[in-house]
Amino acid sequence: MKSLKRNFHVVLICAVLLSAFMASPASATIVKKSGVVMGTELEVTFNVTDTASIDPAFAAVVAEMTRIEEMMSEWKETSPVSLINRNAGKGPVAVPDELFKVIFAAQLTSEVTKGAFDISWAALRGLWDFAPGHERIPTDAELKKAVALINFNKVVLDPGKKTVFLKDAGMSIGLGGIAKGYAVDKAMETLNRLGIKNAIVKAGGDMRVQGVSDTGPWEIGIKNPRLKDAFIAKLRLTDISISTSGDYERFFIKDGVLYHHIIDVRTGQPARESRSVTILARDTMTTDAFSTAIFVLGPVEGMRLVERLNGIEAIIVDANGKVRASSGINIGETAAPKAQ
Repeated sequence: MKSLKRNFHVVLICAVLLSAFMASPASATIVKKSGVVMGTELEVTFNVTDTASIDPAFAAVVAEMTRIEEMMSEWKETSPVSLINRNAGKGPVAVPDELFKVIFAAQLTSEVTKGAFDISWAALRGLWDFAPGHERIPTDAELKKAVALINFNKVVLDPGKKTVFLKDAGMSIGLGGIAKGYAVDKAMETLNRLGIKNAIVKAGGDMRVQGVSDTGPWEIGIKNPRLKDAFIAKLRLTDISISTSGDYERFFIKDGVLYHHIIDVRTGQPARESRSVTILARDTMTTDAFSTAIFVLGPVEGMRLVERLNGIEAIIVDANGKVRASSGINIGETAAPKAQ
């Protein structure tokens, strides 16, 4: 497996070395456009020679991501996901090919991570509330009841019929940990079809980096989870996806304890062993799911898994602020973040 990691490292290094030979056209312009889609901030960075193409391209990205949201959001009553949930314990539901693909990928991730990633987490929906002024910690009884309904092995897929069936009444799935990554991938495909080859699509903590900036590979900063506007590392990247899950994204503090939204589905409580996990891989659907899963597994077990997987790298900041990087990434000398 170490040879696989070295190969991945070579790809990153080559991206930097080739920057001198991959310069953008002299008249290229870097422009950023932002909006809100799928309940999160969307930012698209364009490196283009024709600025007139930016507005229609951004509109096309928003339209594509909105289309996916309509299909894959459990919050929308008309979505196929909501139909699956309403039929829990009753019968299978036929779903569109795209949705089946994403749920199938989620199930594979669950198997690889031994349930650290599990779309049936949605049995917990509504028990925790991280909205300012509405903070809520569920009772032990509520968590026990909900956790009993979380089991990816009871999400039954029929590849031939493209159906999804939740075996037990009361089960529910939510694709918040994977659908946004898929939408970012599709957004970049949309840009490609429009002839835009050098761009970044970023939705919340999920990002697809393609082509080059005006100076070569894009420079991407990995946030320090305890120091605002500071970074633990900066990477020069091209044609790759990157996702970060952090305990600083949605949280509240009560009685001196930080409660955040990345839940360990095995307990129903926030995962406690990491402050942030950044995953690099070939597509954003993968990085989205694995950043959550590795966060839940923790830095030791999580990094052990990353080292076994082909084409996936990680940067983890553990609960004590120690920065760890997998063998395929050289982040240089990085100081551990200051303690909270």
